[in-house]
Amino acid sequence: MTRCVPLFRAALGASFLCVAGAGLTSCYEDEIGTPLSIELIGPETGLVDEELSVLYNVSGRRLNGIVFTWGDGTVDSLATAGAQTASGAREHTYQSTGLYTVRAQAEDAVEGVASAEVIINIQQSQ
Repeated sequence: MTRCVPLFRAALGASFLCVAGAGLTSCYEDEIGTPLSIELIGPETGLVDEELSVLYNVSGRRLNGIVFTWGDGTVDSLATAGAQTASGAREHTYQSTGLYTVRAQAEDAVEGVASAEVIINIQQSQ
């Protein structure tokens, strides 16, 4: 049976000492925020040379940042400096036709990494 007892509490979280049977194990549990989740919403289609917006919504415990990979070799990043939530829009313009996979990967200091993808079909403008 494992039981965690608080060692100290701070504004940003709590540290715990875990007792597992006869042995002691140190562990860390952060009580703030939520489990890491990421949502990415983008258009299904777009045109060459048209600026497109992709919406993101990320929540976690202590977000380090988000990396956006646009599928055409372009990478964009956003620092979140320990925030618990981040949301907004990122813009991108494609130079040629094709199917592009846009990927957003969020890193959280407590929860690890999560990612989401959308596929956009870029067509030639008329």
